This record gives sequence, structure tokens and C-alpha cells, in this order.
Amino acid sequence: MRRLHLKLFYLRTRIKREAQGVTAKTLAVRPATMSHLEQGRSLPTLPMLLALCKHYDVSPTYLLDDDRPIDPANRDRWSERDSVVARGNWLEVAEGSMVTTHDGVRLVAVLQGARFYDASAQAQRMTCPNAGAAKELEAGLQTAGRHRDSELEDLLTRELMGQRKPRTKPVARSVLKSAMHMAQG
Repeated sequence: MRRLHLKLFYLRTRIKREAQGVTAKTLAVRPATMSHLEQGRSLPTLPMLLALCKHYDVSPTYLLDDDRPIDPANRDRWSERDSVVARGNWLEVAEGSMVTTHDGVRLVAVLQGARFYDASAQAQRMTCPNAGAAKELEAGLQTAGRHRDSELEDLLTRELMGQRKPRTKPVARSVLKSAMHMAQG
């Protein structure tokens, strides 16, 4: 993270073109905090890192990876973080959008909002007879993904709660009485 401070300075001065105080106010921190981050005197906390990513529309990978250039590429955009296509995914493209080079390589332009599928979803997509069925499939896949994520969140929450040590110190009766009194009143 030796270049984090340079990236933050570049994003503020060249991309956003805003004063340090404006950035600090937007992120609800002191101007000195922004100054320390940009001068490399301190590192952001995790919540601050996420706030910086959202404010500058860049991914945490861009900010933390010293091998990435200071000027962010399109793939480094926070707003595009759910649109990254990886090896093994299938990309949906419009008819005629593929071109073949003289040496036989096929190129396809990736457009904003293009859908992509993992191997299982691609097999399901192949069976869709029309655009309406494809939209239904997409909605179903999104719902299933949210459901899986929610189940995993619940499972992990239960596991963490199970790891908590029981309270060994008795709670003072006066504290309990005042808490009960406040709850009733």
C-alpha cells in the first residue's frame, strides 16, 4: 500500500477536482484526517476505506494494489464491481456484436449492463425460448442468490453467537432494576 496516498491525492485533485475540506466534509471526517491519508502518514480504517471507494467510485482492489496504475481503469470502478466477468463465466452479447480478426481471433465488446452467467446458469439460459423467459430466469437467479446470501449470513451469525462466552459476572441488581424501570416507563 505504498501508493495508496498517491492514489487518494490523484483521485481528489484530478478526478473529483475538489478541495480537501470538501472531501473531508462529504466523508464526515476532519480535514486533518484527509491530509494524513494523502500524505501517507496514516492508513484508512475499513469503514473509511469503503467510504473512500464509494466517494471516488473505485474498488478497494484498485486502492490497495500497488501494481495497479494510479489512473484507475474501467475495471476499477466501484459502480462496476458486480459486472466483472471472470474465467468460466458466460457473457450475453447481442447478435452481430462479435468480430473476427484476420488471424481468426473473435472479439466481443462488453457493454454496460451485459449479463453474465456461471456454468450452471448458462446451461439454464440455453433452454430459454424467448426474451421473457430469459428475464424470468435472470430474476430467479437474482432471488436465489439473495436467498443463499441471507441463509449464509444467518448461519454465520448463529455460529458467532454460539462462540460467545457466557457472562460470568453477575449483573448488579440496581442496574437490572433501573433497566426494567426504563423499559416499563
